[in-house]
Amino acid sequence: MKKILSIVLLSMVCCLSSAQEEVMLQGFYWDSYRDTQWTRLEAQAEELARYFDLIWVPNSGFCSNQNNMGYMPLYYFNQNSSFGTEAELRSMIATFKEKGLGTVADVVINHHNTNGWFSFPSETYKGVTYQLQSTDICKNDDGGTTLTQANKEGVPLSANNDTGTGWDGCRDLDHKSENVNKVVKAYLDFLLNDIGYAGFRYDMVKGYSASCTADYNTAAQPAFSVGECWDGSGVIKAWIDGTKVGNVPTSSAFDFQFRYRVRDAIHQNNWTLLAGNVSDAGGYPLIYQEAYRSWAVTFVENHDTEKRANDNQDPLKADTLAANAYMLAMPGVPCVFLKHWLNAKGDIKRMIEARRLAGITSTSIYEQLASAQQYYAVKTTGTKGSLICVVGKTPMAYTAPADYKLLCSGNDFCYYINSAAYADWDATLARIEAEQQAAREDDFTPYTATVYVKADFSPVYFYIWDSNNNAQLNGNWPGKQPETTVIDGETWYCQTVTIPSSDYYFNIIFNQGSGKPQTSDINYIVSDKYYTATIADGAVKYTDVTATVAVSDVKSASTPSDSRIFNLMGIEVKSPVSGSLYIQNGRIFRK
Repeated sequence: MKKILSIVLLSMVCCLSSAQEEVMLQGFYWDSYRDTQWTRLEAQAEELARYFDLIWVPNSGFCSNQNNMGYMPLYYFNQNSSFGTEAELRSMIATFKEKGLGTVADVVINHHNTNGWFSFPSETYKGVTYQLQSTDICKNDDGGTTLTQANKEGVPLSANNDTGTGWDGCRDLDHKSENVNKVVKAYLDFLLNDIGYAGFRYDMVKGYSASCTADYNTAAQPAFSVGECWDGSGVIKAWIDGTKVGNVPTSSAFDFQFRYRVRDAIHQNNWTLLAGNVSDAGGYPLIYQEAYRSWAVTFVENHDTEKRANDNQDPLKADTLAANAYMLAMPGVPCVFLKHWLNAKGDIKRMIEARRLAGITSTSIYEQLASAQQYYAVKTTGTKGSLICVVGKTPMAYTAPADYKLLCSGNDFCYYINSAAYADWDATLARIEAEQQAAREDDFTPYTATVYVKADFSPVYFYIWDSNNNAQLNGNWPGKQPETTVIDGETWYCQTVTIPSSDYYFNIIFNQGSGKPQTSDINYIVSDKYYTATIADGAVKYTDVTATVAVSDVKSASTPSDSRIFNLMGIEVKSPVSGSLYIQNGRIFRK
């Protein structure tokens, strides 16, 4: 297995001051319920592992029966989410690990959702019951609104105020609480040592003291840790310092000022803004400061900045290739955004290979070569050579030194490398082109996906529409009444849909007929799914129970014999992974 991480070895055998070579992928964007399905990501493991060392995925805990990105957590130990079942999550992580790709969990512990204002769910793991209490809620939660409600209901809160910035979307947890510490540490241990994650991305770390992150990381010992300290460089550096144990930081941080510096250069069409000697109120990006370069995770877009077009975050609307070219040529640990990867795989692959060819690490030294409004040139020296990156509207206006060769170029960027490091580049380009050609060829094998529902009402209608221009598969609303089948002596309603291509999915609503109760939309279905449906509060409530159904005995194996095995994306699998779901002879089974 290739080296996954040395960024944060909390045993203190290594420390963050050493140079890191990792490249990370953010494996989701806002509402990426199709592209970030665990089965879909697992099907790409071979390709992803070739270019990335880490993949950061959304919070995988159960939050609700609706599509949910995971930032309002309800359960820690229930790992059935909007992105797939726990079995699918485990399979994906195990496959990634086998290929040398570490999976980074999105850890949301600043706040927690409740059933009602103060009631947290109880969870049992390895015979121990974990439950947050009302006394684990910060006294000043929601600016005092929670305390007013608590006094009205006679419910006690913590005696402590929040140790950081509050957020009124959920209850803010008191990380001074012994019970909060016990629950969070058990949860982190579960993620690492049971589910199989390699490390953590801590959400909203400004919401609680940095010393808490140090405490949690020291207890959990993740191989990687990065905090979302969304602020200027001064605050980010103070947070990194606050995570120190024995004078060594226990976490890296996202370099927000790097992102905003790149955004401003692009949106203002002024590439001099990338210059290291330009100051601003937020301070220099971390990678511009050698003392903090080891702890900088750079990025040019993420799920929040890209989504919040109306919140003055200014998502990148142009020059995303130039933005990624600059990031992948600079020190720090670069994190590529999933949408950018999907839209420009060939270019980003060449950028990553160029970075590796030069041996650029998180601590590499860079030198500004040219700074003009229309283009910016920088040279970064790695362990194997020096890479010159030129970005801007006229990158070819820069003349590289005679001993540098052009590696690759694209819209508003070009890379040059000194000839000593040029060996085998042609072979690298040929491999990338072969991968792109293979991706263009249609090697997808159509398969079927069946939706089952066990309902406590009758009649039951299935209203189904798909990703092909929202075509209605069962006609107009309310759809049609499905067939039934018997599983373990119980009647289930079911309907089978053909999945004709890798980008196809369908959506469904369970209902009782026109003008009657119905579920909310159940989206992005690409594999067999099992639900229960009940009438409650004038609506049909559904629960995904796929993880608990013995699917290996559901379908008949009476179809013609075919020894080939496919994953749920319809891609043939040569080496099935234990615990995963597969298709053979039209039958779904668990390895």
